[in-house]
Parts: sequence; C-alpha cells; structure tokens
Amino acid sequence: MRGGMTPCPTPIRSRRWLRRLRDDRRGAVIVEFAICSAAFMALLLACAQTVLIFFAQQGLQTAAEGAARYILTGQATRTGMNRADFLTYTCSKLPPFLDCAKVMIDVRKASSFAGVDASAPTITYNIAGNPSNNWQYDAGGSGDIMILRVMYAWQVQWGPLNLDFSNAGAGKRLLIGTMVFKSEPYTL
Repeated sequence: MRGGMTPCPTPIRSRRWLRRLRDDRRGAVIVEFAICSAAFMALLLACAQTVLIFFAQQGLQTAAEGAARYILTGQATRTGMNRADFLTYTCSKLPPFLDCAKVMIDVRKASSFAGVDASAPTITYNIAGNPSNNWQYDAGGSGDIMILRVMYAWQVQWGPLNLDFSNAGAGKRLLIGTMVFKSEPYTL
C-alpha cells in the first residue's frame, strides 16, 4: 500500500483492533486529565478568589478594631478629629495591600444596642465609577453607643462557569468591618 494506509479491516481484524484499542492504557491519564481539567481549574480559581476576599476582609476588620479603639477611649473627641483625620488614622491601620483611596468610613451614634443598624449599606456610584454616598462621621461622647463601619470596594474577577463574587455592582465586592461599642466614660 502506498502512503502508509492500511487496508480496511475485515470483521475479524476489526474486532481484534477494537479489543487492542480498548485494552491500550498508555494515554488514559492524559485523556482523563483533559476531561477533568476544566472543572479542576475552575475550582482552583474559585478557591483562590475566596481566599483573597477572606484575607482582605480580615485585614479590614482588624483595621476597624484599631480605629474603633480610638473612638472608644475618647481620643478622637479629645483631639478634635474630623472625618478626614479619622480616615487617615484608619488608613494607617490597614494592611499594605488595601488602598486607602477605596476606603469608606461611617461613624454614627445609636440610642440603644437594639437600635443599631448594622445592615450592609447600598452603594451608589457616580459616572466615574466611584462611590458617591454621603457617610456620617459623629465620634460621639462619653458613654455613647457607637457603630463604626469601615468599608472597602474590593475588585473581583469573574471566574469560569460565571462565578461572580460581586455584591456591590461594577465587578466589586463590598467588604465591611463593623464595630458596635459603648464609649468609655471619659472627660474632655
């Protein structure tokens, strides 16, 4: 035969050829990996994205705890700290991988612990894609019940199989570090 072509198998040869093909295991691993690799890679990417979000959330919560301590002890009130100063102080508590430009702070007084609204706020965006909410800053006084929310718009990536971790629109996940506390009795 020319060109390396094999003749058409006869029925007996055909059965032997199918049996040999069925019993040949030399390429089975690569074929099995090719079948499973898409799902495996999707799972790895989903795990990596989840770990990064959790890591950023924990860093933000730690910064919120440090910032809340400044209000809790009355230092923010004693020094006459305004919103911009408190934001700068809070940013000094952030881990280095979080950008201070994306941090939003909301500090409010509450009449009682039952009256504290700790629900996630709705973020509104301007044309440039930046949050346009007007957050409050009220450092309160001695013995006041306070809620501090340190929020961060974390950019998330779409994963395979339409995996989407965004909860704040525009491909962003709103991370929130919340502290509810009663200020210590202090004098000015």
